[in-house]
Order: sequence, then structure tokens, then C-alpha cells
Amino acid sequence: PACNDDDGDYPYVYGLITTVHTLGDKEYYFERDNGQTLYPSEKSATFEAEEGKRAVIYFDLLEGIPDYDYNIRLYRAEEIYTGPSAIVTTQEELDRQGGDCAGFPAAYWQYFNLTPKWLTLYLLYNSKHTFSVIVNKVEAPEQTEEGYLNLELHHSAGGDVPGYTQGYYVSFDLTPIAAELEGKKGVILGIETCENGTKHIKLDLP
Repeated sequence: PACNDDDGDYPYVYGLITTVHTLGDKEYYFERDNGQTLYPSEKSATFEAEEGKRAVIYFDLLEGIPDYDYNIRLYRAEEIYTGPSAIVTTQEELDRQGGDCAGFPAAYWQYFNLTPKWLTLYLLYNSKHTFSVIVNKVEAPEQTEEGYLNLELHHSAGGDVPGYTQGYYVSFDLTPIAAELEGKKGVILGIETCENGTKHIKLDLP
């Protein structure tokens, strides 16, 4: 999982989960979930920026510049799967959601992160897989708590079989369910895991 790491290839490298914002003419910057901005005055030749995408970035700090919180030397950026959120109100809509179990490394649940804009998880999957999180208005939730919004993770493995062991981050844009989340203390996220059945994880908003 991304954190502040020493990396043998570079003198000192930070790894942060960010949102990509494009500026035109191959210019871009990154925004942390806390709103801080990072401008790469020294860019990675291999990274192609796409507005609104999520990415883990590896960098070190340069001398500050105006208009941004940090000026950075970008070594590399790894795009994170960016999935949707939705309010599901009919059985037909619910049936269209993926129904496969999710590879869930229980030791990594503490790396899950919730903000009013983004929900970020760490799961086991490969490029065939797709994910969504939903507010299920069709079925009553199994576990509730006053002040918390119930969400469900849905997953389609694309014909893959369970047992994959490689972990990656997954981020969900919560804008479509912002009205449901407003005024809540956080969420209770239901995950149908491949390893241990249904798990419910409580995540507090900052």
C-alpha cells in the first residue's frame, strides 16, 4: 500500500493517493484528499494525465512555487481503478451490479479511506475486474448504526476465478451519492469477501 516509503531507486520518495487534474498542453497537477495540491515541475515521461483519475504518485520535494502547496519531482504515477457509486432503487438495477466475491486482504483494511468525495479501498484483483459501490434501496441492510450510511461493494471478476493474490487500490467517486452521505458520521461498507463471507467495515468521515 502507498505511504511514505524509502525506495532504493531514489534518495527519498513519497507515495500518495491523489486525484489528477489536467491544465492543458500536457500540463497537470495532483490533489490530495485533504485538498493540498502538488505541481510536478519535473515530470515523468511515461505518465499520461487524465482529468479526474486517481493515482498513487512517487516523488520528492523541490523548492516551493506560487499557487500550489508543493512543487515536486515526479518519478512515476500509478493509476488507480476509479469506480462509480450509485443509488439503486429497483431489482433490475440491483441485478445489473456485479455479484462476485471480492478478494479482501483483511490485514489491509486499515488502509481504507473515506472522505466526502472519495472512498478508497485495497483489494485483490486484476485488469478484468470491475467494481462499484451502491446505496441499496431494494434490500434492507444486514447491519446498521444510527448516523452511518450503508454502502455495498459490488464486483464483477470478468470470468476470472478466485485466488488472485496481487493487491491494488480502488477508488470510488462519491459525488452521485453526496445527498445520501450529507450529515452522516461515516459509512458501514458491506463486502462479500472470497475469504471470510460478508464483512461490514465502519469508516468515519474526517
